[in-house]
Amino acid sequence: MKPYRKATRFVILTLLLALAFVMQPVRASAQGPGPGDKIIFGSSFILQNGQKLDGDLVVFGGTVEIEQDATVQGDVAIIGGSARIDGVINGDVVTLGGVIHLGPHAMVNGDATAMGGVIEREPGAQVRGNIVETQGLEEEGAQITPMPDLHRWTFPFQRGATLPGPLSWLGRALLEGLAAITWAALLAAMGVFLILLAPAPTERVARSIQNNPLLAFAVGFGASLLAFIVAFILGITICLLPLSLALILGWVAALLFGWLALGWLLGRELMRGLKSENATPIWEVVVGVALLTLMWKLPDIVPFVGGLASFLVMFVAGNIAIGGVLLTRFGSRDYPAAPPTPPTPPPSPEEALPERSQVPPADPLIPPPSAE
Repeated sequence: MKPYRKATRFVILTLLLALAFVMQPVRASAQGPGPGDKIIFGSSFILQNGQKLDGDLVVFGGTVEIEQDATVQGDVAIIGGSARIDGVINGDVVTLGGVIHLGPHAMVNGDATAMGGVIEREPGAQVRGNIVETQGLEEEGAQITPMPDLHRWTFPFQRGATLPGPLSWLGRALLEGLAAITWAALLAAMGVFLILLAPAPTERVARSIQNNPLLAFAVGFGASLLAFIVAFILGITICLLPLSLALILGWVAALLFGWLALGWLLGRELMRGLKSENATPIWEVVVGVALLTLMWKLPDIVPFVGGLASFLVMFVAGNIAIGGVLLTRFGSRDYPAAPPTPPTPPPSPEEALPERSQVPPADPLIPPPSAE
């Protein structure tokens, strides 16, 4: 079972719905099967005794109450809000920065996952899957079960705990290496699609990075710092949380676009330096993106120092990539802009006259008449 798979799915789902301004009613009122998925923004939702919701339930900064004998056929995700569950959840329960309280009659048939949040369980509450938390807090009146001491891996091979035994470092190194290769293959494939679909914008971003690397880094670092400050301020207001998530999504898109363009530039320069005969744009982006990604992920194999090296690669290359994208306005224009073509000078008066109207030069063989 992969404890963070559902959380990732919910984040993607809620981002798309927030950007599309899809909002659902705030209260269930009909008996019997519900209308499907429910998305709650900053308000309350109550699934009363005996009611059933045929779908997923996603809450942005609101409150949810699932009463006894009520049933949710899908999953429940709480993002920055709170939920009190005393009914049956036939899927997973996930909280991102929120609180989930499982009452004495609660039954969760999937996993219960808290990422930066809290899961509270009263005596009698049942979770048939795994209980996973990113923090082990103890609060009065609540039972908080930390993540079991098992070695879990989720795509792309994220580590959940430490594997015991003398071969722990070797096993960790092998899995970290496999993760790096997986990342490199995925991003290289995305680079190929980008080159095929948008070669001109990608070329503009790569050229701006090549001509202005220091400026690109400065712009990328400043924009990243400003984006995260604004996203944090919007996020803590709860009501503007969708805008905060949209801003973070735009930052990720800029990073990905710039990373692929920077990889293409790296691969092209490498191919030219080696004078390779296979220097096509596709091979350049595959080699460059894979190499850049391995430079970022492979140092994680080495304990302590490797994490610092990986961070430095992402810090420098990532900010340069974002800066290149912003300088070119997502590849829509060159930076610096090409100088305007100088206007053609007007013709001289002599050139403007027709050929036949021009006075022929005097014949030097005919002497001028004498003055008598």
